[in-house]
Amino acid sequence: MTISRNKLAILINPPIYDTQYWARWSMPHGLLKIATWLRYEGYDLKLYDCLNPYGEGSGIPERVADFESYDAVRKQKKSVVVLASTEEREEQMSYKLKPNEKWKYIFGLPPHELEDQLTNYKNSIARKKYKSVEFWITSIMTYWWESTRDVIELALRVFPEAKIRLGGIYPTLAPWHAEKKLGIDPLLMKGDKLDLNDEAQMDRHLVIYNEVPAASNLDLATDLYDDKERPPYTILTTSRGCPHICSYCASNVLNDGTKVRTRTFEDVIAEIKDKFRKNTRVFCFYEDNLLMKMQEFKRILKAVLADKSLQGIKIYAPEGIEIGVALSDRKRYLLKMRSDKSILATLSIETVEEQDTSSAIDIYEAFKESKRRTKRTFIKFEEDLTHGAVVIKEQTDDHIVLVVGDDDKVVLRKAIKENGRTDLIYENEEQSSLGLYLVGVPEIVYLMRLAGFEKIYLPLETIKKETNARWNRSWNSNLSRFESLLAALEEVGFDTRKQNINAFVMFGLPGEDLEEIYDTALYASERVGSVIPMLFTPVPSTDVYEQYRPYIEEHRFDLHHLNGKLFPFFPMLRDQMKMKYPEYEIEIADYVRVESFMQRINSKINGQSVNIYADTKVASTFRQTYSEYESFIKEWV
Repeated sequence: MTISRNKLAILINPPIYDTQYWARWSMPHGLLKIATWLRYEGYDLKLYDCLNPYGEGSGIPERVADFESYDAVRKQKKSVVVLASTEEREEQMSYKLKPNEKWKYIFGLPPHELEDQLTNYKNSIARKKYKSVEFWITSIMTYWWESTRDVIELALRVFPEAKIRLGGIYPTLAPWHAEKKLGIDPLLMKGDKLDLNDEAQMDRHLVIYNEVPAASNLDLATDLYDDKERPPYTILTTSRGCPHICSYCASNVLNDGTKVRTRTFEDVIAEIKDKFRKNTRVFCFYEDNLLMKMQEFKRILKAVLADKSLQGIKIYAPEGIEIGVALSDRKRYLLKMRSDKSILATLSIETVEEQDTSSAIDIYEAFKESKRRTKRTFIKFEEDLTHGAVVIKEQTDDHIVLVVGDDDKVVLRKAIKENGRTDLIYENEEQSSLGLYLVGVPEIVYLMRLAGFEKIYLPLETIKKETNARWNRSWNSNLSRFESLLAALEEVGFDTRKQNINAFVMFGLPGEDLEEIYDTALYASERVGSVIPMLFTPVPSTDVYEQYRPYIEEHRFDLHHLNGKLFPFFPMLRDQMKMKYPEYEIEIADYVRVESFMQRINSKINGQSVNIYADTKVASTFRQTYSEYESFIKEWV
């Protein structure tokens, strides 16, 4: 059957206005899923990705092989913003900034160039006589809403009869704002109520909040990019939702609740194979809570490992993995050489239930019978990575004897820990002539390393437990857990000092102090290869936003003023610091220096980040300079 294509959807990922922007992983995956859905529904499609770092207008002089080189798009100065205020003004390009000012840039394809391209496109399709033209526009960060407004304005200037369909994070978190601020008279529409065949809906401009279920699990229409501009990676979303409600996070609003939903294993693997077959080698998992459905994710990784046609795959999860959840996974035991840290073999402890032979018919009786049913726990030899040098000599459910090389005998035995869990111990480790040792790591960490994860991102956020408790983050973040996971990552082969491991650090939060910020940054710099600063932005619809609404309204802040890079909470932080340290007077420039400090400690020497606590002259000089600065970091290094 031939689909009549008399409707045109022009899809736009707008440019943004900001003081800084990191373009990697900027593919508008939600918009590209919508594109696939619209194609199925009979639309012709045209894509304008204004933030594509691989496009001809990106500002990058030539295409390079390493996709990670693309972390920026073109930019041009737009205005000067005064930090922690609502003041913004135009200045000459040569204007010299004051300590409390930053340049605000247009990142990506500028609006006037987008308008020119739309005008040329309109002329090129004049003969097609489309029944309707619709602009499907995505809008991500709430503080980027201004460019969304400007794109809507220019789109309707070029196509006056067109209808706007706005979706994404911004309209989902702040539909009340989008309804009033965008210069249109839209109908607010929840995604699951959207009906392309409802003329009453289609005749209106629409602001669509929450997901559109019909598009949620579809492939990304990356074929809309020209071949020479197509990003060399794809984004995978295998699940939606998070069961936790952190006071500053809007995941439960974006996903319409705390229920975690997953795509089918078959669907995910089919997408990976299809993209890989089409020469995509880099896959990015963008998840609200990647490890919450641990078994499903591990099944995906094992399938990738088992499929020889996927050799060479690279996998990333730039949203981070949940520390506490990762540590809760069952252990994979690694038999290793102390001399070079190589892994010779891996083992695990398996538990299986006896087969059900009961004749219980009543559900309650069947449940009681299942609780009485005994479980068999035994040691499982998973793999020999030496191609024959590790041999099983003897094995029972409770112990296993291995011979490594000619005569190094390894006796491993089950042991019940105080918490009732079963562990595996190396009974005769001191007798090893080869210097062998056994270490247990979360199995998910081992599988991620094998499957092709290039980097690991960890949400350290802050090392101050009181702050974690205040944001309801104690379930995932504390130093003990962070250290435990780092140790496991090192055991499976990640080099924590060479940007293989990255830590998110948050600052600019009400109630923090400079000591907390420096403590966290210095600790992170010593332990991992890269510190990623996250400046605090109160997200509309969250408890934190409501908590500080009086402050926001008092200062007459709109959403774009709440961008963390503008330090909107500095007046509050200054007053709090003054109460705590009356003898000190902090200025906005101090926070700008903190931001600069975090960027500088990421500088690499011989491929490694600077170690403030190393036994070197530079590190010693740094410590001497800050000799009066007391911190509990020293307990950890």
